[in-house]
Amino acid sequence: MIMKKTMHSILLTGFRATGKSLIGKLLAERLGYHFIDTDHELCRRNQQTVAAIVAERGWQGFRTVERALLQEMAGQKKTVLAVGGGAIEHEDIWPLLRSGHFIVWLQADKETILSRMAADDTSSKQRPALTSQNIEDEVAEVLARRSPLYQSGSDMTLDTATRTPVELVEQILGRFIEVSG
Repeated sequence: MIMKKTMHSILLTGFRATGKSLIGKLLAERLGYHFIDTDHELCRRNQQTVAAIVAERGWQGFRTVERALLQEMAGQKKTVLAVGGGAIEHEDIWPLLRSGHFIVWLQADKETILSRMAADDTSSKQRPALTSQNIEDEVAEVLARRSPLYQSGSDMTLDTATRTPVELVEQILGRFIEVSG
């Protein structure tokens, strides 16, 4: 038996280049919900890119403004949120987000992520490195650290490397309707 909980919105989490923004826009369109990409919203509010925020305030400063936005977003209704890959590391506020959101972990293997990042000309300009390692090692390390958090903090997990965005949207909608009644 599936436990039902009151869910007003959908939250997409996962590493960079797993399709959160694309799938989020498609989901919001299908549901008639509002779509918010939290990284884009942070940039709009701060009138800076993520790279500029990190250059000015460091990753800790970025995480501080991200935390405040996530707390604000916790009360959103009829919204699809695509959160930054590191949002899952705000473990103390994640239960607040879980209380009203159906959380979907969009995942992909390291090779798929690296391939998608390489194909996106703006990716490296928008997102500074998280570590001092080369990109392959960084992705492997951060994925290893965050994967248990994504797993324990999500209601559903989908592999975006093996399905089309439309297929993923259909799977999410079916499960969201099933669990939210």
